[in-house]
Amino acid sequence: MARLSSLLSFSLALLIFLHGSTAQQFPNECQLDQLNALEPSHVLKAEAGRIEVWDHHAPQLRCSGVSFVRYIIESKGLYLPSFFSTAKLSFVAKGEGLMGRVVPGCAETFQDSSVFQPGGGQQSQGQGFRDMHQKVEHIRTGDTIATHPGVAQWFYNDGNQPLVIVSVLDLASHQNQLDRNPRPFYLAGNNPQGQVWIEGREQQPQKNILNGFTPEVLAKAFKIDVRTAQQLQNQQDNRGNIIRVQGPFSVIRPPLRSQRPQEEVNGLEETICSARCTDNLDDPSNADVYKPQLGYISTLNSYDLPILRFLRLSALRGSIRQNAMVLPQWNANANAVLYVTDGEAHVQVVNDNGDRVFDGQVSQGQLLSIPQGFSVVKRATSEQFRWIEFKTNANAQINTLAGRTSVLRGLPLEVISNGYQISLEEARRVKFNTIETTLTHSSGPASYGGPRKADA
Repeated sequence: MARLSSLLSFSLALLIFLHGSTAQQFPNECQLDQLNALEPSHVLKAEAGRIEVWDHHAPQLRCSGVSFVRYIIESKGLYLPSFFSTAKLSFVAKGEGLMGRVVPGCAETFQDSSVFQPGGGQQSQGQGFRDMHQKVEHIRTGDTIATHPGVAQWFYNDGNQPLVIVSVLDLASHQNQLDRNPRPFYLAGNNPQGQVWIEGREQQPQKNILNGFTPEVLAKAFKIDVRTAQQLQNQQDNRGNIIRVQGPFSVIRPPLRSQRPQEEVNGLEETICSARCTDNLDDPSNADVYKPQLGYISTLNSYDLPILRFLRLSALRGSIRQNAMVLPQWNANANAVLYVTDGEAHVQVVNDNGDRVFDGQVSQGQLLSIPQGFSVVKRATSEQFRWIEFKTNANAQINTLAGRTSVLRGLPLEVISNGYQISLEEARRVKFNTIETTLTHSSGPASYGGPRKADA
């Protein structure tokens, strides 16, 4: 009994210590009195594009436990393979191209027809051996891409316009066993400017991980000569991590999605090697909320893309017309990071203290972090406003303040009347006048008396 008591006392002391050390490390991170529309703080230039990094030390991003990166890859630009220690959710904001992932332990399922002889034997290099590698996918505007920690990923822009990809990194994830700093690990290429967002590394060029080994060790590991091993280290290469491909880019690739049916994988049979990692959110026919005169909203969670169950992330895509409004709402179980892909909107955000911590315009390329529980309303002020939200829960849930499925709709009239000191008739209007669930017009107060159709 005494032993059990001592064990309980030790466990309690350990919990108190861990809670105290965490509180000292991240004190009042989410006590936010003001939010700001954020722009990139660091730009890493490369031969065929650039990488733009937001300051993850900004209070609102620190509260959400995420960092944010934008990749701009020029035509024929190749983003060389790298991986992170965190879960990553990306969105193709513009352009098209190819994406490849290398999942540890998985086979090279994309094979050139010349790799094997008709009888089943593998050909030698002199008999026309070409290549075999892991899965390559076509990507296009609207694609959302889920990536596990430690999975190497590359992109190639085979279009004529820049390929723009934005990514959120879940630094606070249980899968990230390092500190709360975004840390790309480069398999090839380098970053001459260094990881300027990490204190102490501002002036240190970042090299690929092969550079840290001696050439002799690499030569033995890859069964190559020392000179080739030195080439793998990119020591004299200043092209950065987005390089320009000279000549044709020949990889084994499938037909475009429009030329083949969408593959359905049974969730019970799906493995980490075959798991679908992309889904497109730009098709209004698949929207969760759609009103032709206002716009649409599409969500992506672990029910749609099972891999998100492990990443514990989800996404929402919104597109609304001028003067359309997303009814006031809050995220019940997630932080959200909103990135504007097109247009402008007026946004208001209210914190737990009832203070308006943001009241202003957000425009294309800007970022706004919205902590869990903070209420937000969006109203398009340009011809069209489009955005992507990344959320820190595989199945993020929202609650609305106004509308047919809102919290006020669920309250008795007497509670509303007494709580706000208004008459029962006024309470009835507050509760029942807005019959939409998500999108509405913002042109003015609703007219009373006339019948209205609830379609979203």
